[in-house]
Formats: sequence, structure tokens, C-alpha cells
Amino acid sequence: MIHVIYGAKGTGKTKVLVDDANNYAQTAKGVVVYIDRANHRMHDLNRNIRLVDASHYGLESQKDILSFIKGMLAANFDIEKIYIDGLARLFDCNIAELGEVYQGLEDICKEFNINVTITASGALETLPEFVTKYIG
Repeated sequence: MIHVIYGAKGTGKTKVLVDDANNYAQTAKGVVVYIDRANHRMHDLNRNIRLVDASHYGLESQKDILSFIKGMLAANFDIEKIYIDGLARLFDCNIAELGEVYQGLEDICKEFNINVTITASGALETLPEFVTKYIG
């Protein structure tokens, strides 16, 4: 299942994401992964959370991130939750361009029985339907 945390830039989405990840990690039976475009959250996250600095892996397309996540799942079948901070920022694109990756993440969630939480910037009325269906 996918869950989206949305709001305008500077409204505290990342803090909500970090807090949720830390709370989830306290009772997780499997591995929790936090994907960001840098490692500056290293000291904010519970030490049991695997922080992945996506900037080190040459992720340039939506297919790249989907393949990257599938590769992580292939190497570690104990992953149960993935947090992605600023998916649009990872690719320096508009959120409206991310339909393929949202569909791919939905497929991955179903296939591997995992949950993904993503932050998305923008007002609710400007977010595409493929994003708003995961809010709630």
C-alpha cells in the first residue's frame, strides 16, 4: 500500500515522515528503509532504519528507481516498509510527471507485500489523481 504525505514546501512533511519512520521502526519485525537524495537525515532517524542516499546510485529515470527498489527487495526479503522523501526532487521534475513510478510502486507493494510512504509537495487541488488516491 502507498501512503502520501502532502503539503506546500516548508510545511513540515519531512518531519512528519521522519517521525512516522522512527515510530514504525520501534515495532517493525522487518527492515525499514528511508530513501532520500542525501544522507543529512542520518542523525534524525532511528539506528534500525536503513538510510539510502539515492544520489550515490545514478537514478535518472522512473524505471531506475523502480528497478533499484526491486533490487533492494531481491537482496533483502525482510523489507516491510519504504519511506521516500521528495520523490519529485529525486528526479528534479514536476509531480505530474511521476505517474509511471506511482503505478510501479503500487505494483511492487502488491507483489512484495510492502508499504511505501512518500512526501509530495503541492496543494491538494494541484496534485494529480494518481497521487491524491493515496492520501488519507
